[in-house]
Amino acid sequence: GVRDLPLDAAFRVADELLMRSIAGVSEMLSKEGVVNLDFQDLRSVMENGGGVAVIGLGEAKGEGSAEKATEEALESPLLDVDISDVRGALVNVVGGPTLSLGDAELCAKLIGDKINPYARIIWGATTDDTMGDEIRVLLVLTGVKSEQIGGATQHTQMRNLTQRKVEFVN
Repeated sequence: GVRDLPLDAAFRVADELLMRSIAGVSEMLSKEGVVNLDFQDLRSVMENGGGVAVIGLGEAKGEGSAEKATEEALESPLLDVDISDVRGALVNVVGGPTLSLGDAELCAKLIGDKINPYARIIWGATTDDTMGDEIRVLLVLTGVKSEQIGGATQHTQMRNLTQRKVEFVN
């Protein structure tokens, strides 16, 4: 995985993923889709989900591309957190002219199966003639709990506070 790469290579991977994720969010907000997502959808998921948000991105082509792209988005190095209890998900599926409604729905269903059953899921789909038989899945998850990303539990926060030593100088 990314953790095993040399430091400069790991940061290049992170930079590439971040760049592609930002481009994906920008495209989602600016391009009109067949099943459209807009800023209000993103805002709704962010507000209702609360907490930390993470982005996943997956791409695949050929047979089973919907499943493969979704799994890649769920296993993205930027999603190195437990997603089972997230409270919101925004899913954008982009595919070539042959993208079916069934494939787009399948991506949303596969993500729904991995997260909290009460999470709010908003999904959209867009076609892009340049993609051929490729499918790209962009995933924004909100309400993520992760000690690595500022969402430490109250117990951990208290432990950290009690371990701090403060010297008072008169």
